[in-house]
Amino acid sequence: MALYNFIGPHVNTYSCHTQDDQAWICNLTDGTIKNKLNNQCLEVEAELEVWTGPLSNGSQAVLLFNQGNTGSEPITVKWNDIQFPLDQPAVVRDLLTHKDLGIFTGSYTSPNISYHEVMMLKITPTK
Repeated sequence: MALYNFIGPHVNTYSCHTQDDQAWICNLTDGTIKNKLNNQCLEVEAELEVWTGPLSNGSQAVLLFNQGNTGSEPITVKWNDIQFPLDQPAVVRDLLTHKDLGIFTGSYTSPNISYHEVMMLKITPTK
C-alpha cells in the first residue's frame, strides 16, 4: 500500500514518487521533478518551476513545483508557454483533487504552493 502525503490540493515530492500512474519522475535525492516524456522544464523563477507535456486530446499536463527551501508562493503558467493562443479560454483542472478550477484566458496562477510541494493540472482549450 502506497503512502500519500497530501496537503490541500498539493502533494510533496515523496507522494508524487509513490503514485504509480503519474507522468513525472521525482528524484528524492535532489528534489527535482522531471517530465517522463521530454525532461524539460518550461520556466524556473526563484526556485518556482513550471513543467508541461502535451496530452493526446490537445490538452496540456502541467506541474507547478515550488523547489524553494522555505515559504509558500503562487506559480503562474502562461498560455504562450504551452502553445495556446493568449486569447484562448481553457478549463483548468486540478488532477489531485479531480476538480475543475474554472475557465481562464492567457494564464493561470495557483494558490500558494508550499516549499517542496507541487500542483498537477490539466489545461484544456475550450471549443
